[in-house]
Amino acid sequence: MGCAGWLVDPESLAVKEGRWLLLIHQLPPKPDYFRVKIWRRLQGLGAVAIKNSVYALPFSAQASEDFQWLRKEITAGDGEASVCRATFVDGLTDPQIEALFQTARDAEYADLTRAAEQVESTAEIARLERRLRDITALDHFGAGGRKTAEAAMAKLKTLKTGRGKRAKVPKKQTWITRPDVHVDRIASAWLIKRFIDPKARFVFGDAREGAVSFDMFEGDYTHEGDRCTFETLLSASGSSKTARSAPSPRWCTTWT
Repeated sequence: MGCAGWLVDPESLAVKEGRWLLLIHQLPPKPDYFRVKIWRRLQGLGAVAIKNSVYALPFSAQASEDFQWLRKEITAGDGEASVCRATFVDGLTDPQIEALFQTARDAEYADLTRAAEQVESTAEIARLERRLRDITALDHFGAGGRKTAEAAMAKLKTLKTGRGKRAKVPKKQTWITRPDVHVDRIASAWLIKRFIDPKARFVFGDAREGAVSFDMFEGDYTHEGDRCTFETLLSASGSSKTARSAPSPRWCTTWT
């Protein structure tokens, strides 16, 4: 490794230093919402459980940064956490750990495929397209369910083209968004009430059946690319009157 004229095999070096990144943590028994919050964070990172309190990711600079931030969040909530780089020398093998990741992603692909079979609007198609991109970004070991999910989404492109780029925005609905008030949510609620659904009712909480979700993860109307939720709703409304009357939405993107 330190001798001039010798090249180091990157794979050998990775094995020597540790192929896996582990988050070892212990959470306080209460409050329950904190435990759920950390679990959702881990799911969002695509980490898999080696043990109840040990989660793994393939080592990368991004994974290291993600686990470090999560460790700080855990300790700030009176929990304990450590991040280490590891090689398994006994017990679990690398192929077995890879299989854990593949199983986790296959379950997500299967959920997406089932949802694609029941889609009813272009807004739902857009949400599923975002979800597919999120899953594939975490699919480090080529889970078999990816092809089936991609095939299901490919079929929906015909539906999306046939119905046009804009879905019909629902009326007289309950609109749900994340707790707390921030600029994008305020602007979006104003747009909904003023131009899209004058009889809208707004609530805070998690997405649920019977309510139109906005400005939340996997919401019916949320961020798309570099567009904030306000802009997504503006586009979805498909109204030239709305576009002329509404103020420029660009200011909301910095404060979501």
